[in-house]
Amino acid sequence: MATDLRRLLPLVLHILVLRPLLHLVFGLNVRGRENLPSRGPCILAANHNSHLDILMIYAALPVRLIVAAHVVAAYDYFARHRLLFATVDFLFKPVWVDRESGGSDCMGRMCAFLDAGESIIIFPEGTRGESGQLGHFHCGVGKLAANHPEAPLLPVFLRGTERALPRKANLPLPIWQHVSIGPPQQLAAGIGDSTEMLRESILALEQSETASRHKREPERHEAFVVAVLGIDGSGKSTLSRRLSLDLSQGRRTCLIGDSLELFAGGDPCAAQPLLKEKLRRWVSAQAKDAKSLARYKIPKLTELLLRDALLGEAKRWYGSDLIFMDGSPILNMTAWSILYQPEMMSADFCARAMAILAGRGSAGDPLFRKFPELKMMKRLGLTRLAMPDAVIFLDIPPEISMERIRNRGEKMQVHETEEKLGRLREAYLLVVEATGEHLGLPTSILEGDRDQDSIAAEARRVVESARSATGGNGE
Repeated sequence: MATDLRRLLPLVLHILVLRPLLHLVFGLNVRGRENLPSRGPCILAANHNSHLDILMIYAALPVRLIVAAHVVAAYDYFARHRLLFATVDFLFKPVWVDRESGGSDCMGRMCAFLDAGESIIIFPEGTRGESGQLGHFHCGVGKLAANHPEAPLLPVFLRGTERALPRKANLPLPIWQHVSIGPPQQLAAGIGDSTEMLRESILALEQSETASRHKREPERHEAFVVAVLGIDGSGKSTLSRRLSLDLSQGRRTCLIGDSLELFAGGDPCAAQPLLKEKLRRWVSAQAKDAKSLARYKIPKLTELLLRDALLGEAKRWYGSDLIFMDGSPILNMTAWSILYQPEMMSADFCARAMAILAGRGSAGDPLFRKFPELKMMKRLGLTRLAMPDAVIFLDIPPEISMERIRNRGEKMQVHETEEKLGRLREAYLLVVEATGEHLGLPTSILEGDRDQDSIAAEARRVVESARSATGGNGE
């Protein structure tokens, strides 16, 4: 009972006293609340120019985070003022760091809170910096994020606190305050690189917030999406990953295949986990275990819808320049129709099906009668699938594909027969034709029965040419 009361009283003060007062005096403006996780712990990392910073961050948090968030604060500073120390300790439940003793136990206490499902608010500069300048970041935040990859790491930019309550000021001024919360950040290979990337993310939030204040939309970064198609055993998964790795020199790339991977500087880097990715992998496993095409259809359709949603999530969270997809939900769904309605397959059918799946088709199209699943998807608002910006089809005879599949020594899927793969090959060729001729997207057909180095070199040229032709993005 006493523990519940100790948590309830600070919450009441935050909601009924502090939050209304801050909004009244400072007109607090918050951007990016949607980036905060709906459940589980997180790590909030912010710039630090004023003692008002922590008040503004707490005022931007939802109730569930207020009661389970701990700010990292300097014990040696606040302990000099007994009333101030008691107030801060009561309201914010800090992770106290004694800088005079080196703060050796701070990391252990932060990790303990995260392990318990509670969040951490940290100022990586370590102390209040110069007004309007983002100082050097200490690597503690990188270590913390590396130790807890399941906890989203969110950059936070604060503007206005440095003018409302600068150093040596006794009373705050009623100046408008802004809090910008960015999306979770992916981790680089090293702690130092992760820390520097976080600093760059906060600088980017500063630029975005400045642009917003001047009534200008910040320049929107849109990843260029390349779909690599092919029947099972064609080598498309290998090619997708190699392209993601090779083309990550000087840029960030993302691969959406059997798993989601990020690359930067020619190396893999860790990614913040996405719930949709875990769910998609589970559904994919159910599809692979299906004993018939009828039982394969629903889990495969679900997996493709989740893969499309994952593409949107990857664009939102990871900020990649290039995204490679091992297959494409909208193109795969269209091609796989040949296994269920082979008599309808044509380039015109493919164009109509893709238009419907992208949300641009006619409600009276006869395809809705032929495919009940399509009608249900439209009713549920699921016909808004994303088109890639370029398509590569890795072409290979089905007999060679089957030989490769058998050599894997893995369990065969229901569609992995020479006859079915042959039909899928025909369907993919029609999809590529429709994508290029009807939609005007860059498409290429590469011969897959060659050595991997030759295929990869040609595919890289295709990707760079497609990006140049479209201005380097998918807009």
